[in-house]
Amino acid sequence: MTTLTDQFHARVEAFLEATGFKPTEFGRQSVGDPSFVLGLRRGRSPTLATADRVLAFIAEVEAAEPRRRAKRAVR
Repeated sequence: MTTLTDQFHARVEAFLEATGFKPTEFGRQSVGDPSFVLGLRRGRSPTLATADRVLAFIAEVEAAEPRRRAKRAVR
């Protein structure tokens, strides 16, 4: 069985791969901590509040991506 921690880590890693965000920039923009992803990779578990902030950031970026693509197509 996959834990919530494993699912969260996988979600972050998939987002990084899909978007090309550098781990330090992702941590800085999502929670103000450039070492956030490094901590996750070393086994750190975020609080629920931090996980909520990260997931909200991911959703915001993903929602903005179709708008960016549409703007590029118009040019």
